[in-house]
Amino acid sequence: MTFDIEFSAGERSNVKFAPLEALENGGIMASQRYDNIDALRAIAATAVLIQHFFGDVIREASNPLGPLLPIFSASVGNFDLGRFGVILFFLISGFVVPFSIRGTQPLKRFAISRFFRLYPAMWLAIFILSAIFTLGGQEPSAATIIANMTMVPTFLGQPWLSGIYWTLSIELVFYCFCALLFWRSVLFRPLAVTALALMLVASTVGPIILRLSGGMHLPVQYVGLHVSFLFCGLLLRMAMVDRMRSAWTGAGVVALVQFAALMAIGSFSLERGDSFFIIGKAPIIYAYIAAFVLFIASVRLGKPHSPALSLIGAISYSIYLFHGPIALIVYHYIPLTGEYRDLLVGFASLTLTFLFSWLVYRFLETPMIALGRKMSNPPQTPLVPQSS
Repeated sequence: MTFDIEFSAGERSNVKFAPLEALENGGIMASQRYDNIDALRAIAATAVLIQHFFGDVIREASNPLGPLLPIFSASVGNFDLGRFGVILFFLISGFVVPFSIRGTQPLKRFAISRFFRLYPAMWLAIFILSAIFTLGGQEPSAATIIANMTMVPTFLGQPWLSGIYWTLSIELVFYCFCALLFWRSVLFRPLAVTALALMLVASTVGPIILRLSGGMHLPVQYVGLHVSFLFCGLLLRMAMVDRMRSAWTGAGVVALVQFAALMAIGSFSLERGDSFFIIGKAPIIYAYIAAFVLFIASVRLGKPHSPALSLIGAISYSIYLFHGPIALIVYHYIPLTGEYRDLLVGFASLTLTFLFSWLVYRFLETPMIALGRKMSNPPQTPLVPQSS
């Protein structure tokens, strides 16, 4: 199914796109025009996997002189593939998710669809991680497990079972802001979205500036800055698909402010050791720039198209959830050494991750998505005419 987009000036666009359910539910049903979104998901997921594999080898290799260590260290020290993938995911979510708020009782439908899209697979991941830690003699507390099941454990004073999952909290905060903006009828108004994105950046940068200037010691958080990237994805959608000129201006302003914020807080983060910046400014800055360039180029050109990438993109959520637990199991039986054989270990972990992720997508994600759609679209009871 395709749609023509009508602009306020009366012009019509030949931009074609899939039904939004298909886009935001993983993309298997997406039209060819937006296969590139699934391809971007695949690229983002693969980048995160590679970064985590490099980091695992650097941290866990038994041979500190292994030949892979200087290669992987040089890669990580020059470009953060993980952050590149995360920002690409954020831009994609901002581009797709807000447009699923529609129809009758839109906020209720949105909440139900998001719940069934995210939580069932996440709960399976939490169960597997809990089992792994318990078998390893590090049984997590019930409070930690329950807090992780909410996807916002740090907001509840509990640690993540896996630090990999931190982006889920960012997504949930974004959903809440989207619902609020929709309720106020300003979700698709570029000026309102731009203003909110700038305030979110300020919520991160402001406390840091106050600390550096010797002023108030307000709590430092990076949630606001992260969420602003999802809203930048929304602005880019309105600019490139809906052809709103003011959205281009908003996206440009927000992106420049985000870049300035990254430059401003880099030294603070490195000195503080809070892991926002890990090695230096350059790897993170380059990653953010590359993610924006690739995203904009892909949407503008409608590329790349690849059945393999589309499949990986469709299962990317499960890849994100399960590559960590699977790596823990693989590395337990085949420890990393820093030698070239680690490449085979990494390939084995990657292969198992893709296979298990497809199984989860096929037998858990897809049925739960369908159930969520059914619950958010209850069958209409036909009106029975009353007899006179």
